[in-house]
Amino acid sequence: MTGVSGSGKTELLDSCRSALKRAGTPVSSTPDDYPGSAIVIDDAHAQDAESLRRIAALATSPQATVIVASEPRFHDPALRELRRELGAAGSAFTLAPLSRADILARAGGTITPVVAEAIRVDSGGVRAAVNAALAAARTAADDSVEPDVPVREAISLWQQRRLRELDPATLDVLTIAGLHPAPDPDTIAETLGIAHDIACGALDRARGSGFLSATDTLLASVAPRLRVARGEHVVASIHRALVDVLLAHGVLREDTAITAAHAGITTPALAQLLSDAAATAPAARAVTLWTAALAAGADPDVANLPLADAAVRAGDLDTATTLVDTALADGSAAARRDAVRIASAVAARRGSYSRCAALYRWLGPEQAGADAPLGVLAFLGTGDRAGADEFTAAAASAPPTTENSRALLLSTGLVTSLTTSRAAAIGSVLRSASLSRPHDRAEPESATAIAALLSLHGGDLVGARSALGRSANAGAIREKLLLGWTVMLGGDLNGAADIVKSCAPQHFRDQVVARALTVAIARRRGDAGGLLNAWKDAAPVVAEMETDLFNLLPLGELWLAAVRLGEGARVTHLVDDADRLLAELGSPPVWATSWSWYGVQAAILSDDPAALVPYARMLGEAANDDPFAAALAGAGRAWLRVMQGSPDVIEVESAARKLDEAGLPWDAARLASEAALRVDDTHSATTLLQVARLVGGGSGGGVTAHAPTPDKPASAGQLSEREAEVARHLLLGHTYREIGAHLYISAKTVEHHVARIRRRIGAGSRSEMLSMLRAAGYGPAGPE
Repeated sequence: MTGVSGSGKTELLDSCRSALKRAGTPVSSTPDDYPGSAIVIDDAHAQDAESLRRIAALATSPQATVIVASEPRFHDPALRELRRELGAAGSAFTLAPLSRADILARAGGTITPVVAEAIRVDSGGVRAAVNAALAAARTAADDSVEPDVPVREAISLWQQRRLRELDPATLDVLTIAGLHPAPDPDTIAETLGIAHDIACGALDRARGSGFLSATDTLLASVAPRLRVARGEHVVASIHRALVDVLLAHGVLREDTAITAAHAGITTPALAQLLSDAAATAPAARAVTLWTAALAAGADPDVANLPLADAAVRAGDLDTATTLVDTALADGSAAARRDAVRIASAVAARRGSYSRCAALYRWLGPEQAGADAPLGVLAFLGTGDRAGADEFTAAAASAPPTTENSRALLLSTGLVTSLTTSRAAAIGSVLRSASLSRPHDRAEPESATAIAALLSLHGGDLVGARSALGRSANAGAIREKLLLGWTVMLGGDLNGAADIVKSCAPQHFRDQVVARALTVAIARRRGDAGGLLNAWKDAAPVVAEMETDLFNLLPLGELWLAAVRLGEGARVTHLVDDADRLLAELGSPPVWATSWSWYGVQAAILSDDPAALVPYARMLGEAANDDPFAAALAGAGRAWLRVMQGSPDVIEVESAARKLDEAGLPWDAARLASEAALRVDDTHSATTLLQVARLVGGGSGGGVTAHAPTPDKPASAGQLSEREAEVARHLLLGHTYREIGAHLYISAKTVEHHVARIRRRIGAGSRSEMLSMLRAAGYGPAGPE
């Protein structure tokens, strides 16, 4: 049997001796007493080669009983041969470390699984250490003390005693394994300056000590004890020599280098290796590597800004801010340019494009160099057309590297979006996205996000999905939320809600989109309670947010929710800022069209035809050159007539179908159903309700196509399917008109359903009816 020190070999041999003696068989610990005795030998690894050969020879005799225990010695040929001979004649096995289940069984119910797992980890499953821990746990239980601390102390004391028994060479190997798991004999020999065979023996003894895992990694609990046993100075010297050896042979692993750097080893070669690895690593890994490089002695003037850049991409904005502030104040011209880029990336994620613009305004177009396109983005985000033009001129002078070309294409697309077609703008931005790499540098916006926004502002849901699908950072929260927005506009409210739930926004900008998307979903579901709760959650975000060109869609949804709930005053300043921003940019249809549609809807919700007019006028002006604007303009005219009480059935039907084709099925269905409620002619109302069903039928949890169906027969106290639908809406607090709009029936029909519900359940009043319905379980179990 093979087992590390403390694994229970001696205990098992004692049991074997007792069993043999009970059977009347003499037991000896030397092969000299054979025949006549069973040979039971402990610590065979301590025997000389000749003794091991004599023991192995006994295995060839079928009459011999030979039981041998040893620590693992893979480099000892005599011991390997003994194991082979005994295994061939009988059996050879290894005593495995105790598992958590084994420890729980040995404890007999005195510890919890959590404590058992802690014992397993700290002890490595070595029986002697486990026994010490369990003894301490039993004592702690008797004294009504939590066992966590006593068991760890017991394991620590056992480890200290065992370490004092080991020779210096074995301790040195354990020290090496603490920094460089699975050390080989050559590395050990070169690091310690000893002969190869001595290194092999020391490695075998280290493996037999019980302090290395199956992968030759030093147990974490042993490391502090080993430092005490060996001394800090000796440990540091061995680690430094090990790093030099690994570097010289080009085999220093990144994780080993990181550990060495944080252990206090500072060499130029180590710092350079870590810096080189950090330069091409993903963001979170790059942060770890740059931090280690600084610890290893890298020049802060060289490493701080790349670390800040990686920190932004990894989501640690506070660390990035601390690092860039120094460069902004005291750095070189190149350092200030990079610092401004990184600081603006932080500001954008915090929802402050005003700070982005202020940073580039301070830097100036001459100092911006190849980053001038980012200045263009910052200024356009705040509506500063003059500043954007100034930086646009500077951007053209940058060398045509791939990085510079990518940034220039992005800014060119944004500038194009102010003056020409949406397709031309998106084309330039998509070409920029095609040049992006998965681990690009930190910038205020990604080309993918801009392309998706341009598509969404034009109702091109297919284009938005396509842009997001080719993202180099498809797992980024911003891209996922924009996908959720796309899904929501397409009518799949349940799918959009699932996407929001799957996101955990770290930054304020993402929180704005997530809150606005939640509000938008609740509004489209007609869920008054859900909308109120979503608005309450969004209110702190609204109080802090500022308006920029890239958050008009979320702001529009928050605006409509505020108006719907009578909270319009909370967003008035943001709406005014949006109107002013777009006006300063020349009211570009690419961006202003969707915003104007929000203005139309806000006027509809507040029943204010006068407020609708300026937004409808803007849509009309853009309609000649933009099919999306034309669809919205037609819908705006139709809505105005609906609000004035004189809807034109043909106009409403045409407008609804065009809205549906423009990627706004929910808006289309709402227009048709609201118009149906305001016409006197039954045939016209029926026609419009049918239109609402057709355009809203694929909404996936929002505007659902409810075709008129006869009530199903119901037993006493049971409601028909349609009555149950009406009941659920009543319990949500909806008015008859709101229920009718949602179910595509008239308000009068809703009133008839309510009367039948009262009669069916025998309610004497409306309040009694609501209480009875709620008690009967007709309250909404969740979103439709």
